[in-house]
Amino acid sequence: MLKRIASILVVAAALAASVVWAPAISLQIGELPNTTTLDVKARDLSLVCVGGAYKATSKLGEFEQIGSPLISSQFNGSASTSLSVQDGVYTVSDPAGSDAQGSALLNVNQVQALDGATLAGLSGTACQRATQDLWLVGGDTRVGREALLILKNPTTVDSTVDLQVFSEGGLVDAPGLTGISVIGGKTTIIPLSGLIPKTTSFATHVTAKGGAIAAWIQQRTVHGLTASGFDYISPSPQPAKQQVIPGVLIRGAKLAKKLIAADADYGDLQTVLRVYVPGAKSATVTAQLVGSTAKTFGTVIQATVQGGSVIDLPFGSVADGDYAVLVNSNVKVQTALRLSRVVSAKAPDFAWLAAAEGSSALRKISVPVQGISKLAIYNQATQSYEVNLATAGSTVSLGGTSAALFANLIVDVDGSVAGIAVLDQRNSGGKVAVSVR
Repeated sequence: MLKRIASILVVAAALAASVVWAPAISLQIGELPNTTTLDVKARDLSLVCVGGAYKATSKLGEFEQIGSPLISSQFNGSASTSLSVQDGVYTVSDPAGSDAQGSALLNVNQVQALDGATLAGLSGTACQRATQDLWLVGGDTRVGREALLILKNPTTVDSTVDLQVFSEGGLVDAPGLTGISVIGGKTTIIPLSGLIPKTTSFATHVTAKGGAIAAWIQQRTVHGLTASGFDYISPSPQPAKQQVIPGVLIRGAKLAKKLIAADADYGDLQTVLRVYVPGAKSATVTAQLVGSTAKTFGTVIQATVQGGSVIDLPFGSVADGDYAVLVNSNVKVQTALRLSRVVSAKAPDFAWLAAAEGSSALRKISVPVQGISKLAIYNQATQSYEVNLATAGSTVSLGGTSAALFANLIVDVDGSVAGIAVLDQRNSGGKVAVSVR
């Protein structure tokens, strides 16, 4: 013990004298511990569903859920795993960590059709893996539009959420965007019109400290006294210079044009691409609306978007048909598309489609039994790829190719429309080096 103390004192003396003389010192006290590499099991896969649509009650700031969504899911775990469902949270228990995570293990989505006086249309969304950092590209808080930010904490740990909202003018400076409490196991609803009123175009960055959260924006529209659709804005993938949005199935273009001509408030029936540019550098963006056949003619739009801002780019008058949007930019961007659906003798509806996640790996998505579902796929490779579609109520598989495929599931129920992202959600395990002293 005295020898070790003496050694430390010698080092201290040498450091104190280093102003006038500083020889190189190499010192080791004791033996270096051995390092052990451990395999760390991935956290159990858990997918969170938003549940029934939210509607304001007679009490200021309070909301209630109405109706029950149709849940479509598939669980393919081995005998050593099990699935539990509690309050819209689907969790795979895998004690040994033996099953590979992803959509082949568990995929869950929901759709909900409503026909109320103030809330009508079809909504759809994939149930999502909770995280502490996500982006929601979409929303509108003008008169006749309501955007509710839904923050759901499926963990037992309380969470504190901060928001960054970017609009046409850049970062929004407003009170109430930080320090939002989301209690473990609970849901917090934030009416964005109270924070960013009369804002046409925006993107929302959600970060959480403490428990991980799932988040959506529930967007609804009322034209005059007529409820004209609602949908969920789901998280977008990471920014990229190339983005693909499949599933732009335009129907009722002529009817929409007539409504817009008669009343400018129906201007949001146009097909619109929303672009957010992170960072300070401006983006030169080219967006192509490409048809699924040689006889389906799309269009091309170009724009310069200031760094840190959001812009809506309308595609103008486009005939009915099946399209995909291809986005190219000189800097990384995030995109989403507002798709309208207009049929005769019924109020319009809309869907927000986030950019799709490209993947060559095998992915699965469950198909709702309600309505008509179409899997829209964009193949960026030159070679063809054949997909065998299953019947409603079962599961569609795609992937296992050498090139990435981009896909969205589009659901139509009695002329209303919703989109569901095709995701491959998983938690990551890994290796950790451990030294024991």
